[in-house]
Amino acid sequence: MKYRVENGSVNGYSRQMAYKHYYPEKSSGAILVLICGGGHTMKVWAETPDGREGWAPIFAQNRREVIIMDWATEPLSLTQKENLDLIKKVVEKEVPDQNHKIVWLGWSMGGPQAFILGTDLMPKRTAAILGYGATGPLNFYDPDNLPGDSINLQELVKISPTKIEQISDSPLFPKEYKEKYIEEYLIPIPPLMTAIQSKHPAVADRWEILTVKNPNLIPPVLLVNGTFDPGHSPEKEKPFENWLRRYQSDVTFVYVNNFPHLGMLCYGNEKIARIYLDWLKEREL
Repeated sequence: MKYRVENGSVNGYSRQMAYKHYYPEKSSGAILVLICGGGHTMKVWAETPDGREGWAPIFAQNRREVIIMDWATEPLSLTQKENLDLIKKVVEKEVPDQNHKIVWLGWSMGGPQAFILGTDLMPKRTAAILGYGATGPLNFYDPDNLPGDSINLQELVKISPTKIEQISDSPLFPKEYKEKYIEEYLIPIPPLMTAIQSKHPAVADRWEILTVKNPNLIPPVLLVNGTFDPGHSPEKEKPFENWLRRYQSDVTFVYVNNFPHLGMLCYGNEKIARIYLDWLKEREL
């Protein structure tokens, strides 16, 4: 199916957030809003380093409108709340019809942002929350397990070579294009954003930014993880799953063999996209 792509941007907090809106010739169902992980641009959704289609065009070819966006620019002092507010602004601009439902898909650090948007910021617009390798909000974490190292909030955080190896460690990742991935997909992460995400005690007063205030409004949830992603094994995800099931009976966890944390860039990425599409179709969303 053919589709067109329109570019746009919104401004706020003296920052700009760029986005792309994919329009299929014939659309159906809720609009998918894809939130990238920390340290990455929206290119992770558009295409793979070796030139294959990413999830955004795959979804568009399956009659879904899709919106993807970058992290906001000028990121040194950017907080999670500011990024969330700008995402909300994109959706309000691009989808003004209040009756048109949204499905949020958050990857990695985008996961808790999907939950906050879906339950606290735009619950009446939200049909479901999806995730890939998605960390959850801070509601269910044990506050006793706190990092004690110092933190520099004046220096941007870059994804280390070791971390890149971890998140791409899979026979399905196109390793011959790793340098292209590093050059074109990565951006520095705002230090305040990572400090909140890691529950650093120095910024404990801001944890509420990623704490769901209205868990009873959690919609149906589908979370997909790769078996080559060491941070998201069934055992590690159990506290998250138990917390979710307290508020929503329709919660699904799927583990896909051999996929790493960068599953959307791997060979076979369309198989994961199909998991999301089939799940939404079953619920008539």
